[in-house]
Formats: sequence, C-alpha cells, structure tokens
Amino acid sequence: MQHINWKINDLLKKEIETHYRTTFPMRVQNKHSLEIIRTLTFDSVAPRLRVEDMYNFMEYVNKFLLRHKLQGIGLEVGAGCGAFSSVIAHIPEVHKVYGVEICEPIVRDLMPTVGRFVLGDDLHKLIGVVGEFDNLELEDSSVDFVFDFFSLHHSGNLKRTFAEIYRILKPGGFIFCFDKARDNSLSHEDLEKLLDREYTRESKIKMGVDPNMKLTRRMNGEKEYRLKDWWGAVRNAGFSAFEHFHIAGITGNEASIMCKKMLEKLPPRLQPFITNLLFFHKGNPNNLEIHNRVYTHLIENFPKEISLIIAYK
Repeated sequence: MQHINWKINDLLKKEIETHYRTTFPMRVQNKHSLEIIRTLTFDSVAPRLRVEDMYNFMEYVNKFLLRHKLQGIGLEVGAGCGAFSSVIAHIPEVHKVYGVEICEPIVRDLMPTVGRFVLGDDLHKLIGVVGEFDNLELEDSSVDFVFDFFSLHHSGNLKRTFAEIYRILKPGGFIFCFDKARDNSLSHEDLEKLLDREYTRESKIKMGVDPNMKLTRRMNGEKEYRLKDWWGAVRNAGFSAFEHFHIAGITGNEASIMCKKMLEKLPPRLQPFITNLLFFHKGNPNNLEIHNRVYTHLIENFPKEISLIIAYK
C-alpha cells in the first residue's frame, strides 16, 4: 500500500499530537483487523459488526441511493484505519481510493493491516494519506467521488471543506456523507448544549482516555451542523444538486417493526414519499433530521441511525 504525506496546518498538527487517537495504534495493533475496525471506525459500539455488513450496506447505497455509480478514483476524508476506503476500493469499477487521515500512526500502522484484510491482493487500490480536510493535494477536477463516514462533523469550517472537495471533483462527480444532520428546528444554543455533553465513563475507557478526566464532544474537536447548515455549505461551494436520506433500522414495538418491514420492501427512493407522511415517524431520535426516512435491516449491526447527505457537481 502506498503511503504519502500532505501538508497539515501547524496548529492542527500540534493539536493531534496530544489527541487520544495518536496513541490508539499502540493499544490495538496486535488485535485482529475486524476488532480494529469495530474499535476505531465504530468507536467500540458495534460488537457484532462484520465486514460483510459494510459490503452489503455499501452495495445497497450504491445501487439504490446514489444517482451515479461508484467508479474511477475516490477519496475518503477522515478515513481512520481505512475500513470503508477498502470496502469501496474492492468494487471492481473503482480504480483506487485515497484514504485521508490526519493521524499518521493510524495510516502507518493500522491502515495497511486493515486494507490487506479487506482487499487482499487488491491492496494496491488503497492509498494511505496523512492529511487534513481543507488541504487535499490533488489537481483540480481529478477525483470521481468523495465520501465520509462520521468525520466531516469534525470540520471547523464546513463551507471551506466543501469548497476544497468541490475543487478536486470532476464535473459530474459527487460527495456522499454518512454523518449527522441535526434537525433544522434546533437553535444555536441547542447545538452548543449538545457539544458540551460529556462522554460517559464507559465511553472514555473504550477510547483509552482516563475515565476521571473531563472530556466533552467539543473538547474532542466535534461540531454540530443542522441539515440546513450542510445544504448551505454545499450550495456555497457550487454543487448543482443536494439530497438527504435518513437511514434507519428495523426497530421498535411489534406493530412498528411490522410496518417498517413492509416499507423496506419498497424501492428505497420511493420510501420517503410514504415515510414523511406516517404518524409513527414523528419524534426526533438523537435530534437528527428525520425527513426522507429509508428503512433497511442492513444497518442492524451498526451503532446508530445515519444521515446520508449527497451533493453532485
């Protein structure tokens, strides 16, 4: 696997040097690759996750929810150990994927291991990059698609990040984000309160952080963006089209599960026309924007519901 370094802002570089993720490889490098994926990509809250779950979910999104199929050259921002980069690089029509991660020990020590586990002889299709969101050292119009798995909510300036992504995308290219789009009704004060929530003692232990140390989501470099904030950043960058789906699992009481299983049988792009009208969709799990809800059993081993945000150049 090729490993390259791009320039990182000095202030950001200093911040990451003291971040818990920097010591992460030392704690997990002797574990099985699947355990590394469960721990790093899914924050130790998906104990039943299998690589097949990731394959099946990406196949579903690629087949039913993306307007253009995944092919050519891709790039993942905030790639971590490269699990999703590898899954997407495994698609025959995809030539290579740049997995961009700011923490060098993760790229150097974990990404080759996970990449080899997922890709086997196709490991050459994964390129590990030490870099940041806002400085993607690729030529203009050189990438077919960009994606993120719960990373872009760490962007300190979403408009600037999307402008940089827009720059490297080819005409007709697109970005799709598996992330968090908060409800548009939330105020700035509501978002600030979410950021000041402290991680639980159990979460800190899983992260390898002193459980007695104060650690809020704000202190961990997270940000909160509502759906309209995502849309504003996309529009500001110049993208021509924007879509949002709320991907949810088959959960609830017996009657609710029965209804959701019936909905799941419908074409995914048809489901939102019905789900936006149904009574049992009222409510706001985790303060996420729940319009355009799509139900699938394919995320049953994933830890949370997902906002899928797509923008086309």
